[in-house]
Amino acid sequence: MSEEQNAIQKLYADPKAKGFVNHLIGAYLPVNKIEKVWNFKPSQKHKCNVCGQKLFDIQTVFDNMQKNDEKLRAEFFESIKKQINGEEVKLEEHPMYKYVTQGAVQAWTGQKTDTCLCNSCARDLLDMVQTGLLMDDKNIVWIVNRMRRTEVFDVFKNSEKLSPQDKKEVERIEKKVERSEEKKITTFGDLEVLQQLKAKMEAEENGKE
Repeated sequence: MSEEQNAIQKLYADPKAKGFVNHLIGAYLPVNKIEKVWNFKPSQKHKCNVCGQKLFDIQTVFDNMQKNDEKLRAEFFESIKKQINGEEVKLEEHPMYKYVTQGAVQAWTGQKTDTCLCNSCARDLLDMVQTGLLMDDKNIVWIVNRMRRTEVFDVFKNSEKLSPQDKKEVERIEKKVERSEEKKITTFGDLEVLQQLKAKMEAEENGKE
């Protein structure tokens, strides 16, 4: 009996939603792109864009704690006393739940996206990509390879050590690569140019002429 699909897997299996999942992969991977939401942008929903879970940003937590400080202090120790005495304290009765999180969970976001995910969906997205690479899912492999290429070229294009003309040459090579069927550098000349630019960047970093 197969396991039930999670929300990410269900979206990915839907041809109409696959493009959205592709966007999430590009926005949230690699994992260093994922960060907590400190302040929601006006364009961001206060719920997970995949499963609909209510989300909070860190600023909201600070605001709610300050606004409900007296209630929190009054009920927090009472809640602890109940737990010490072996009494059950339901989640919805806990003062942090009632006055701070109110059923929401921490919001996470990626780069170049207005989406937010809950922790579970962010983890499921990473797991799905890892499984897709292991199972040779052609779509996921293509996306990850494109991200790797983009990351390499971005190092050159964002370098302060290269001139505008150098960066134009990098862009030319990148476009040439993306137009090719194999999606890789196919000429020795282009490879030599990148090697020279890499050496220039390293020389600048080491304080050489």
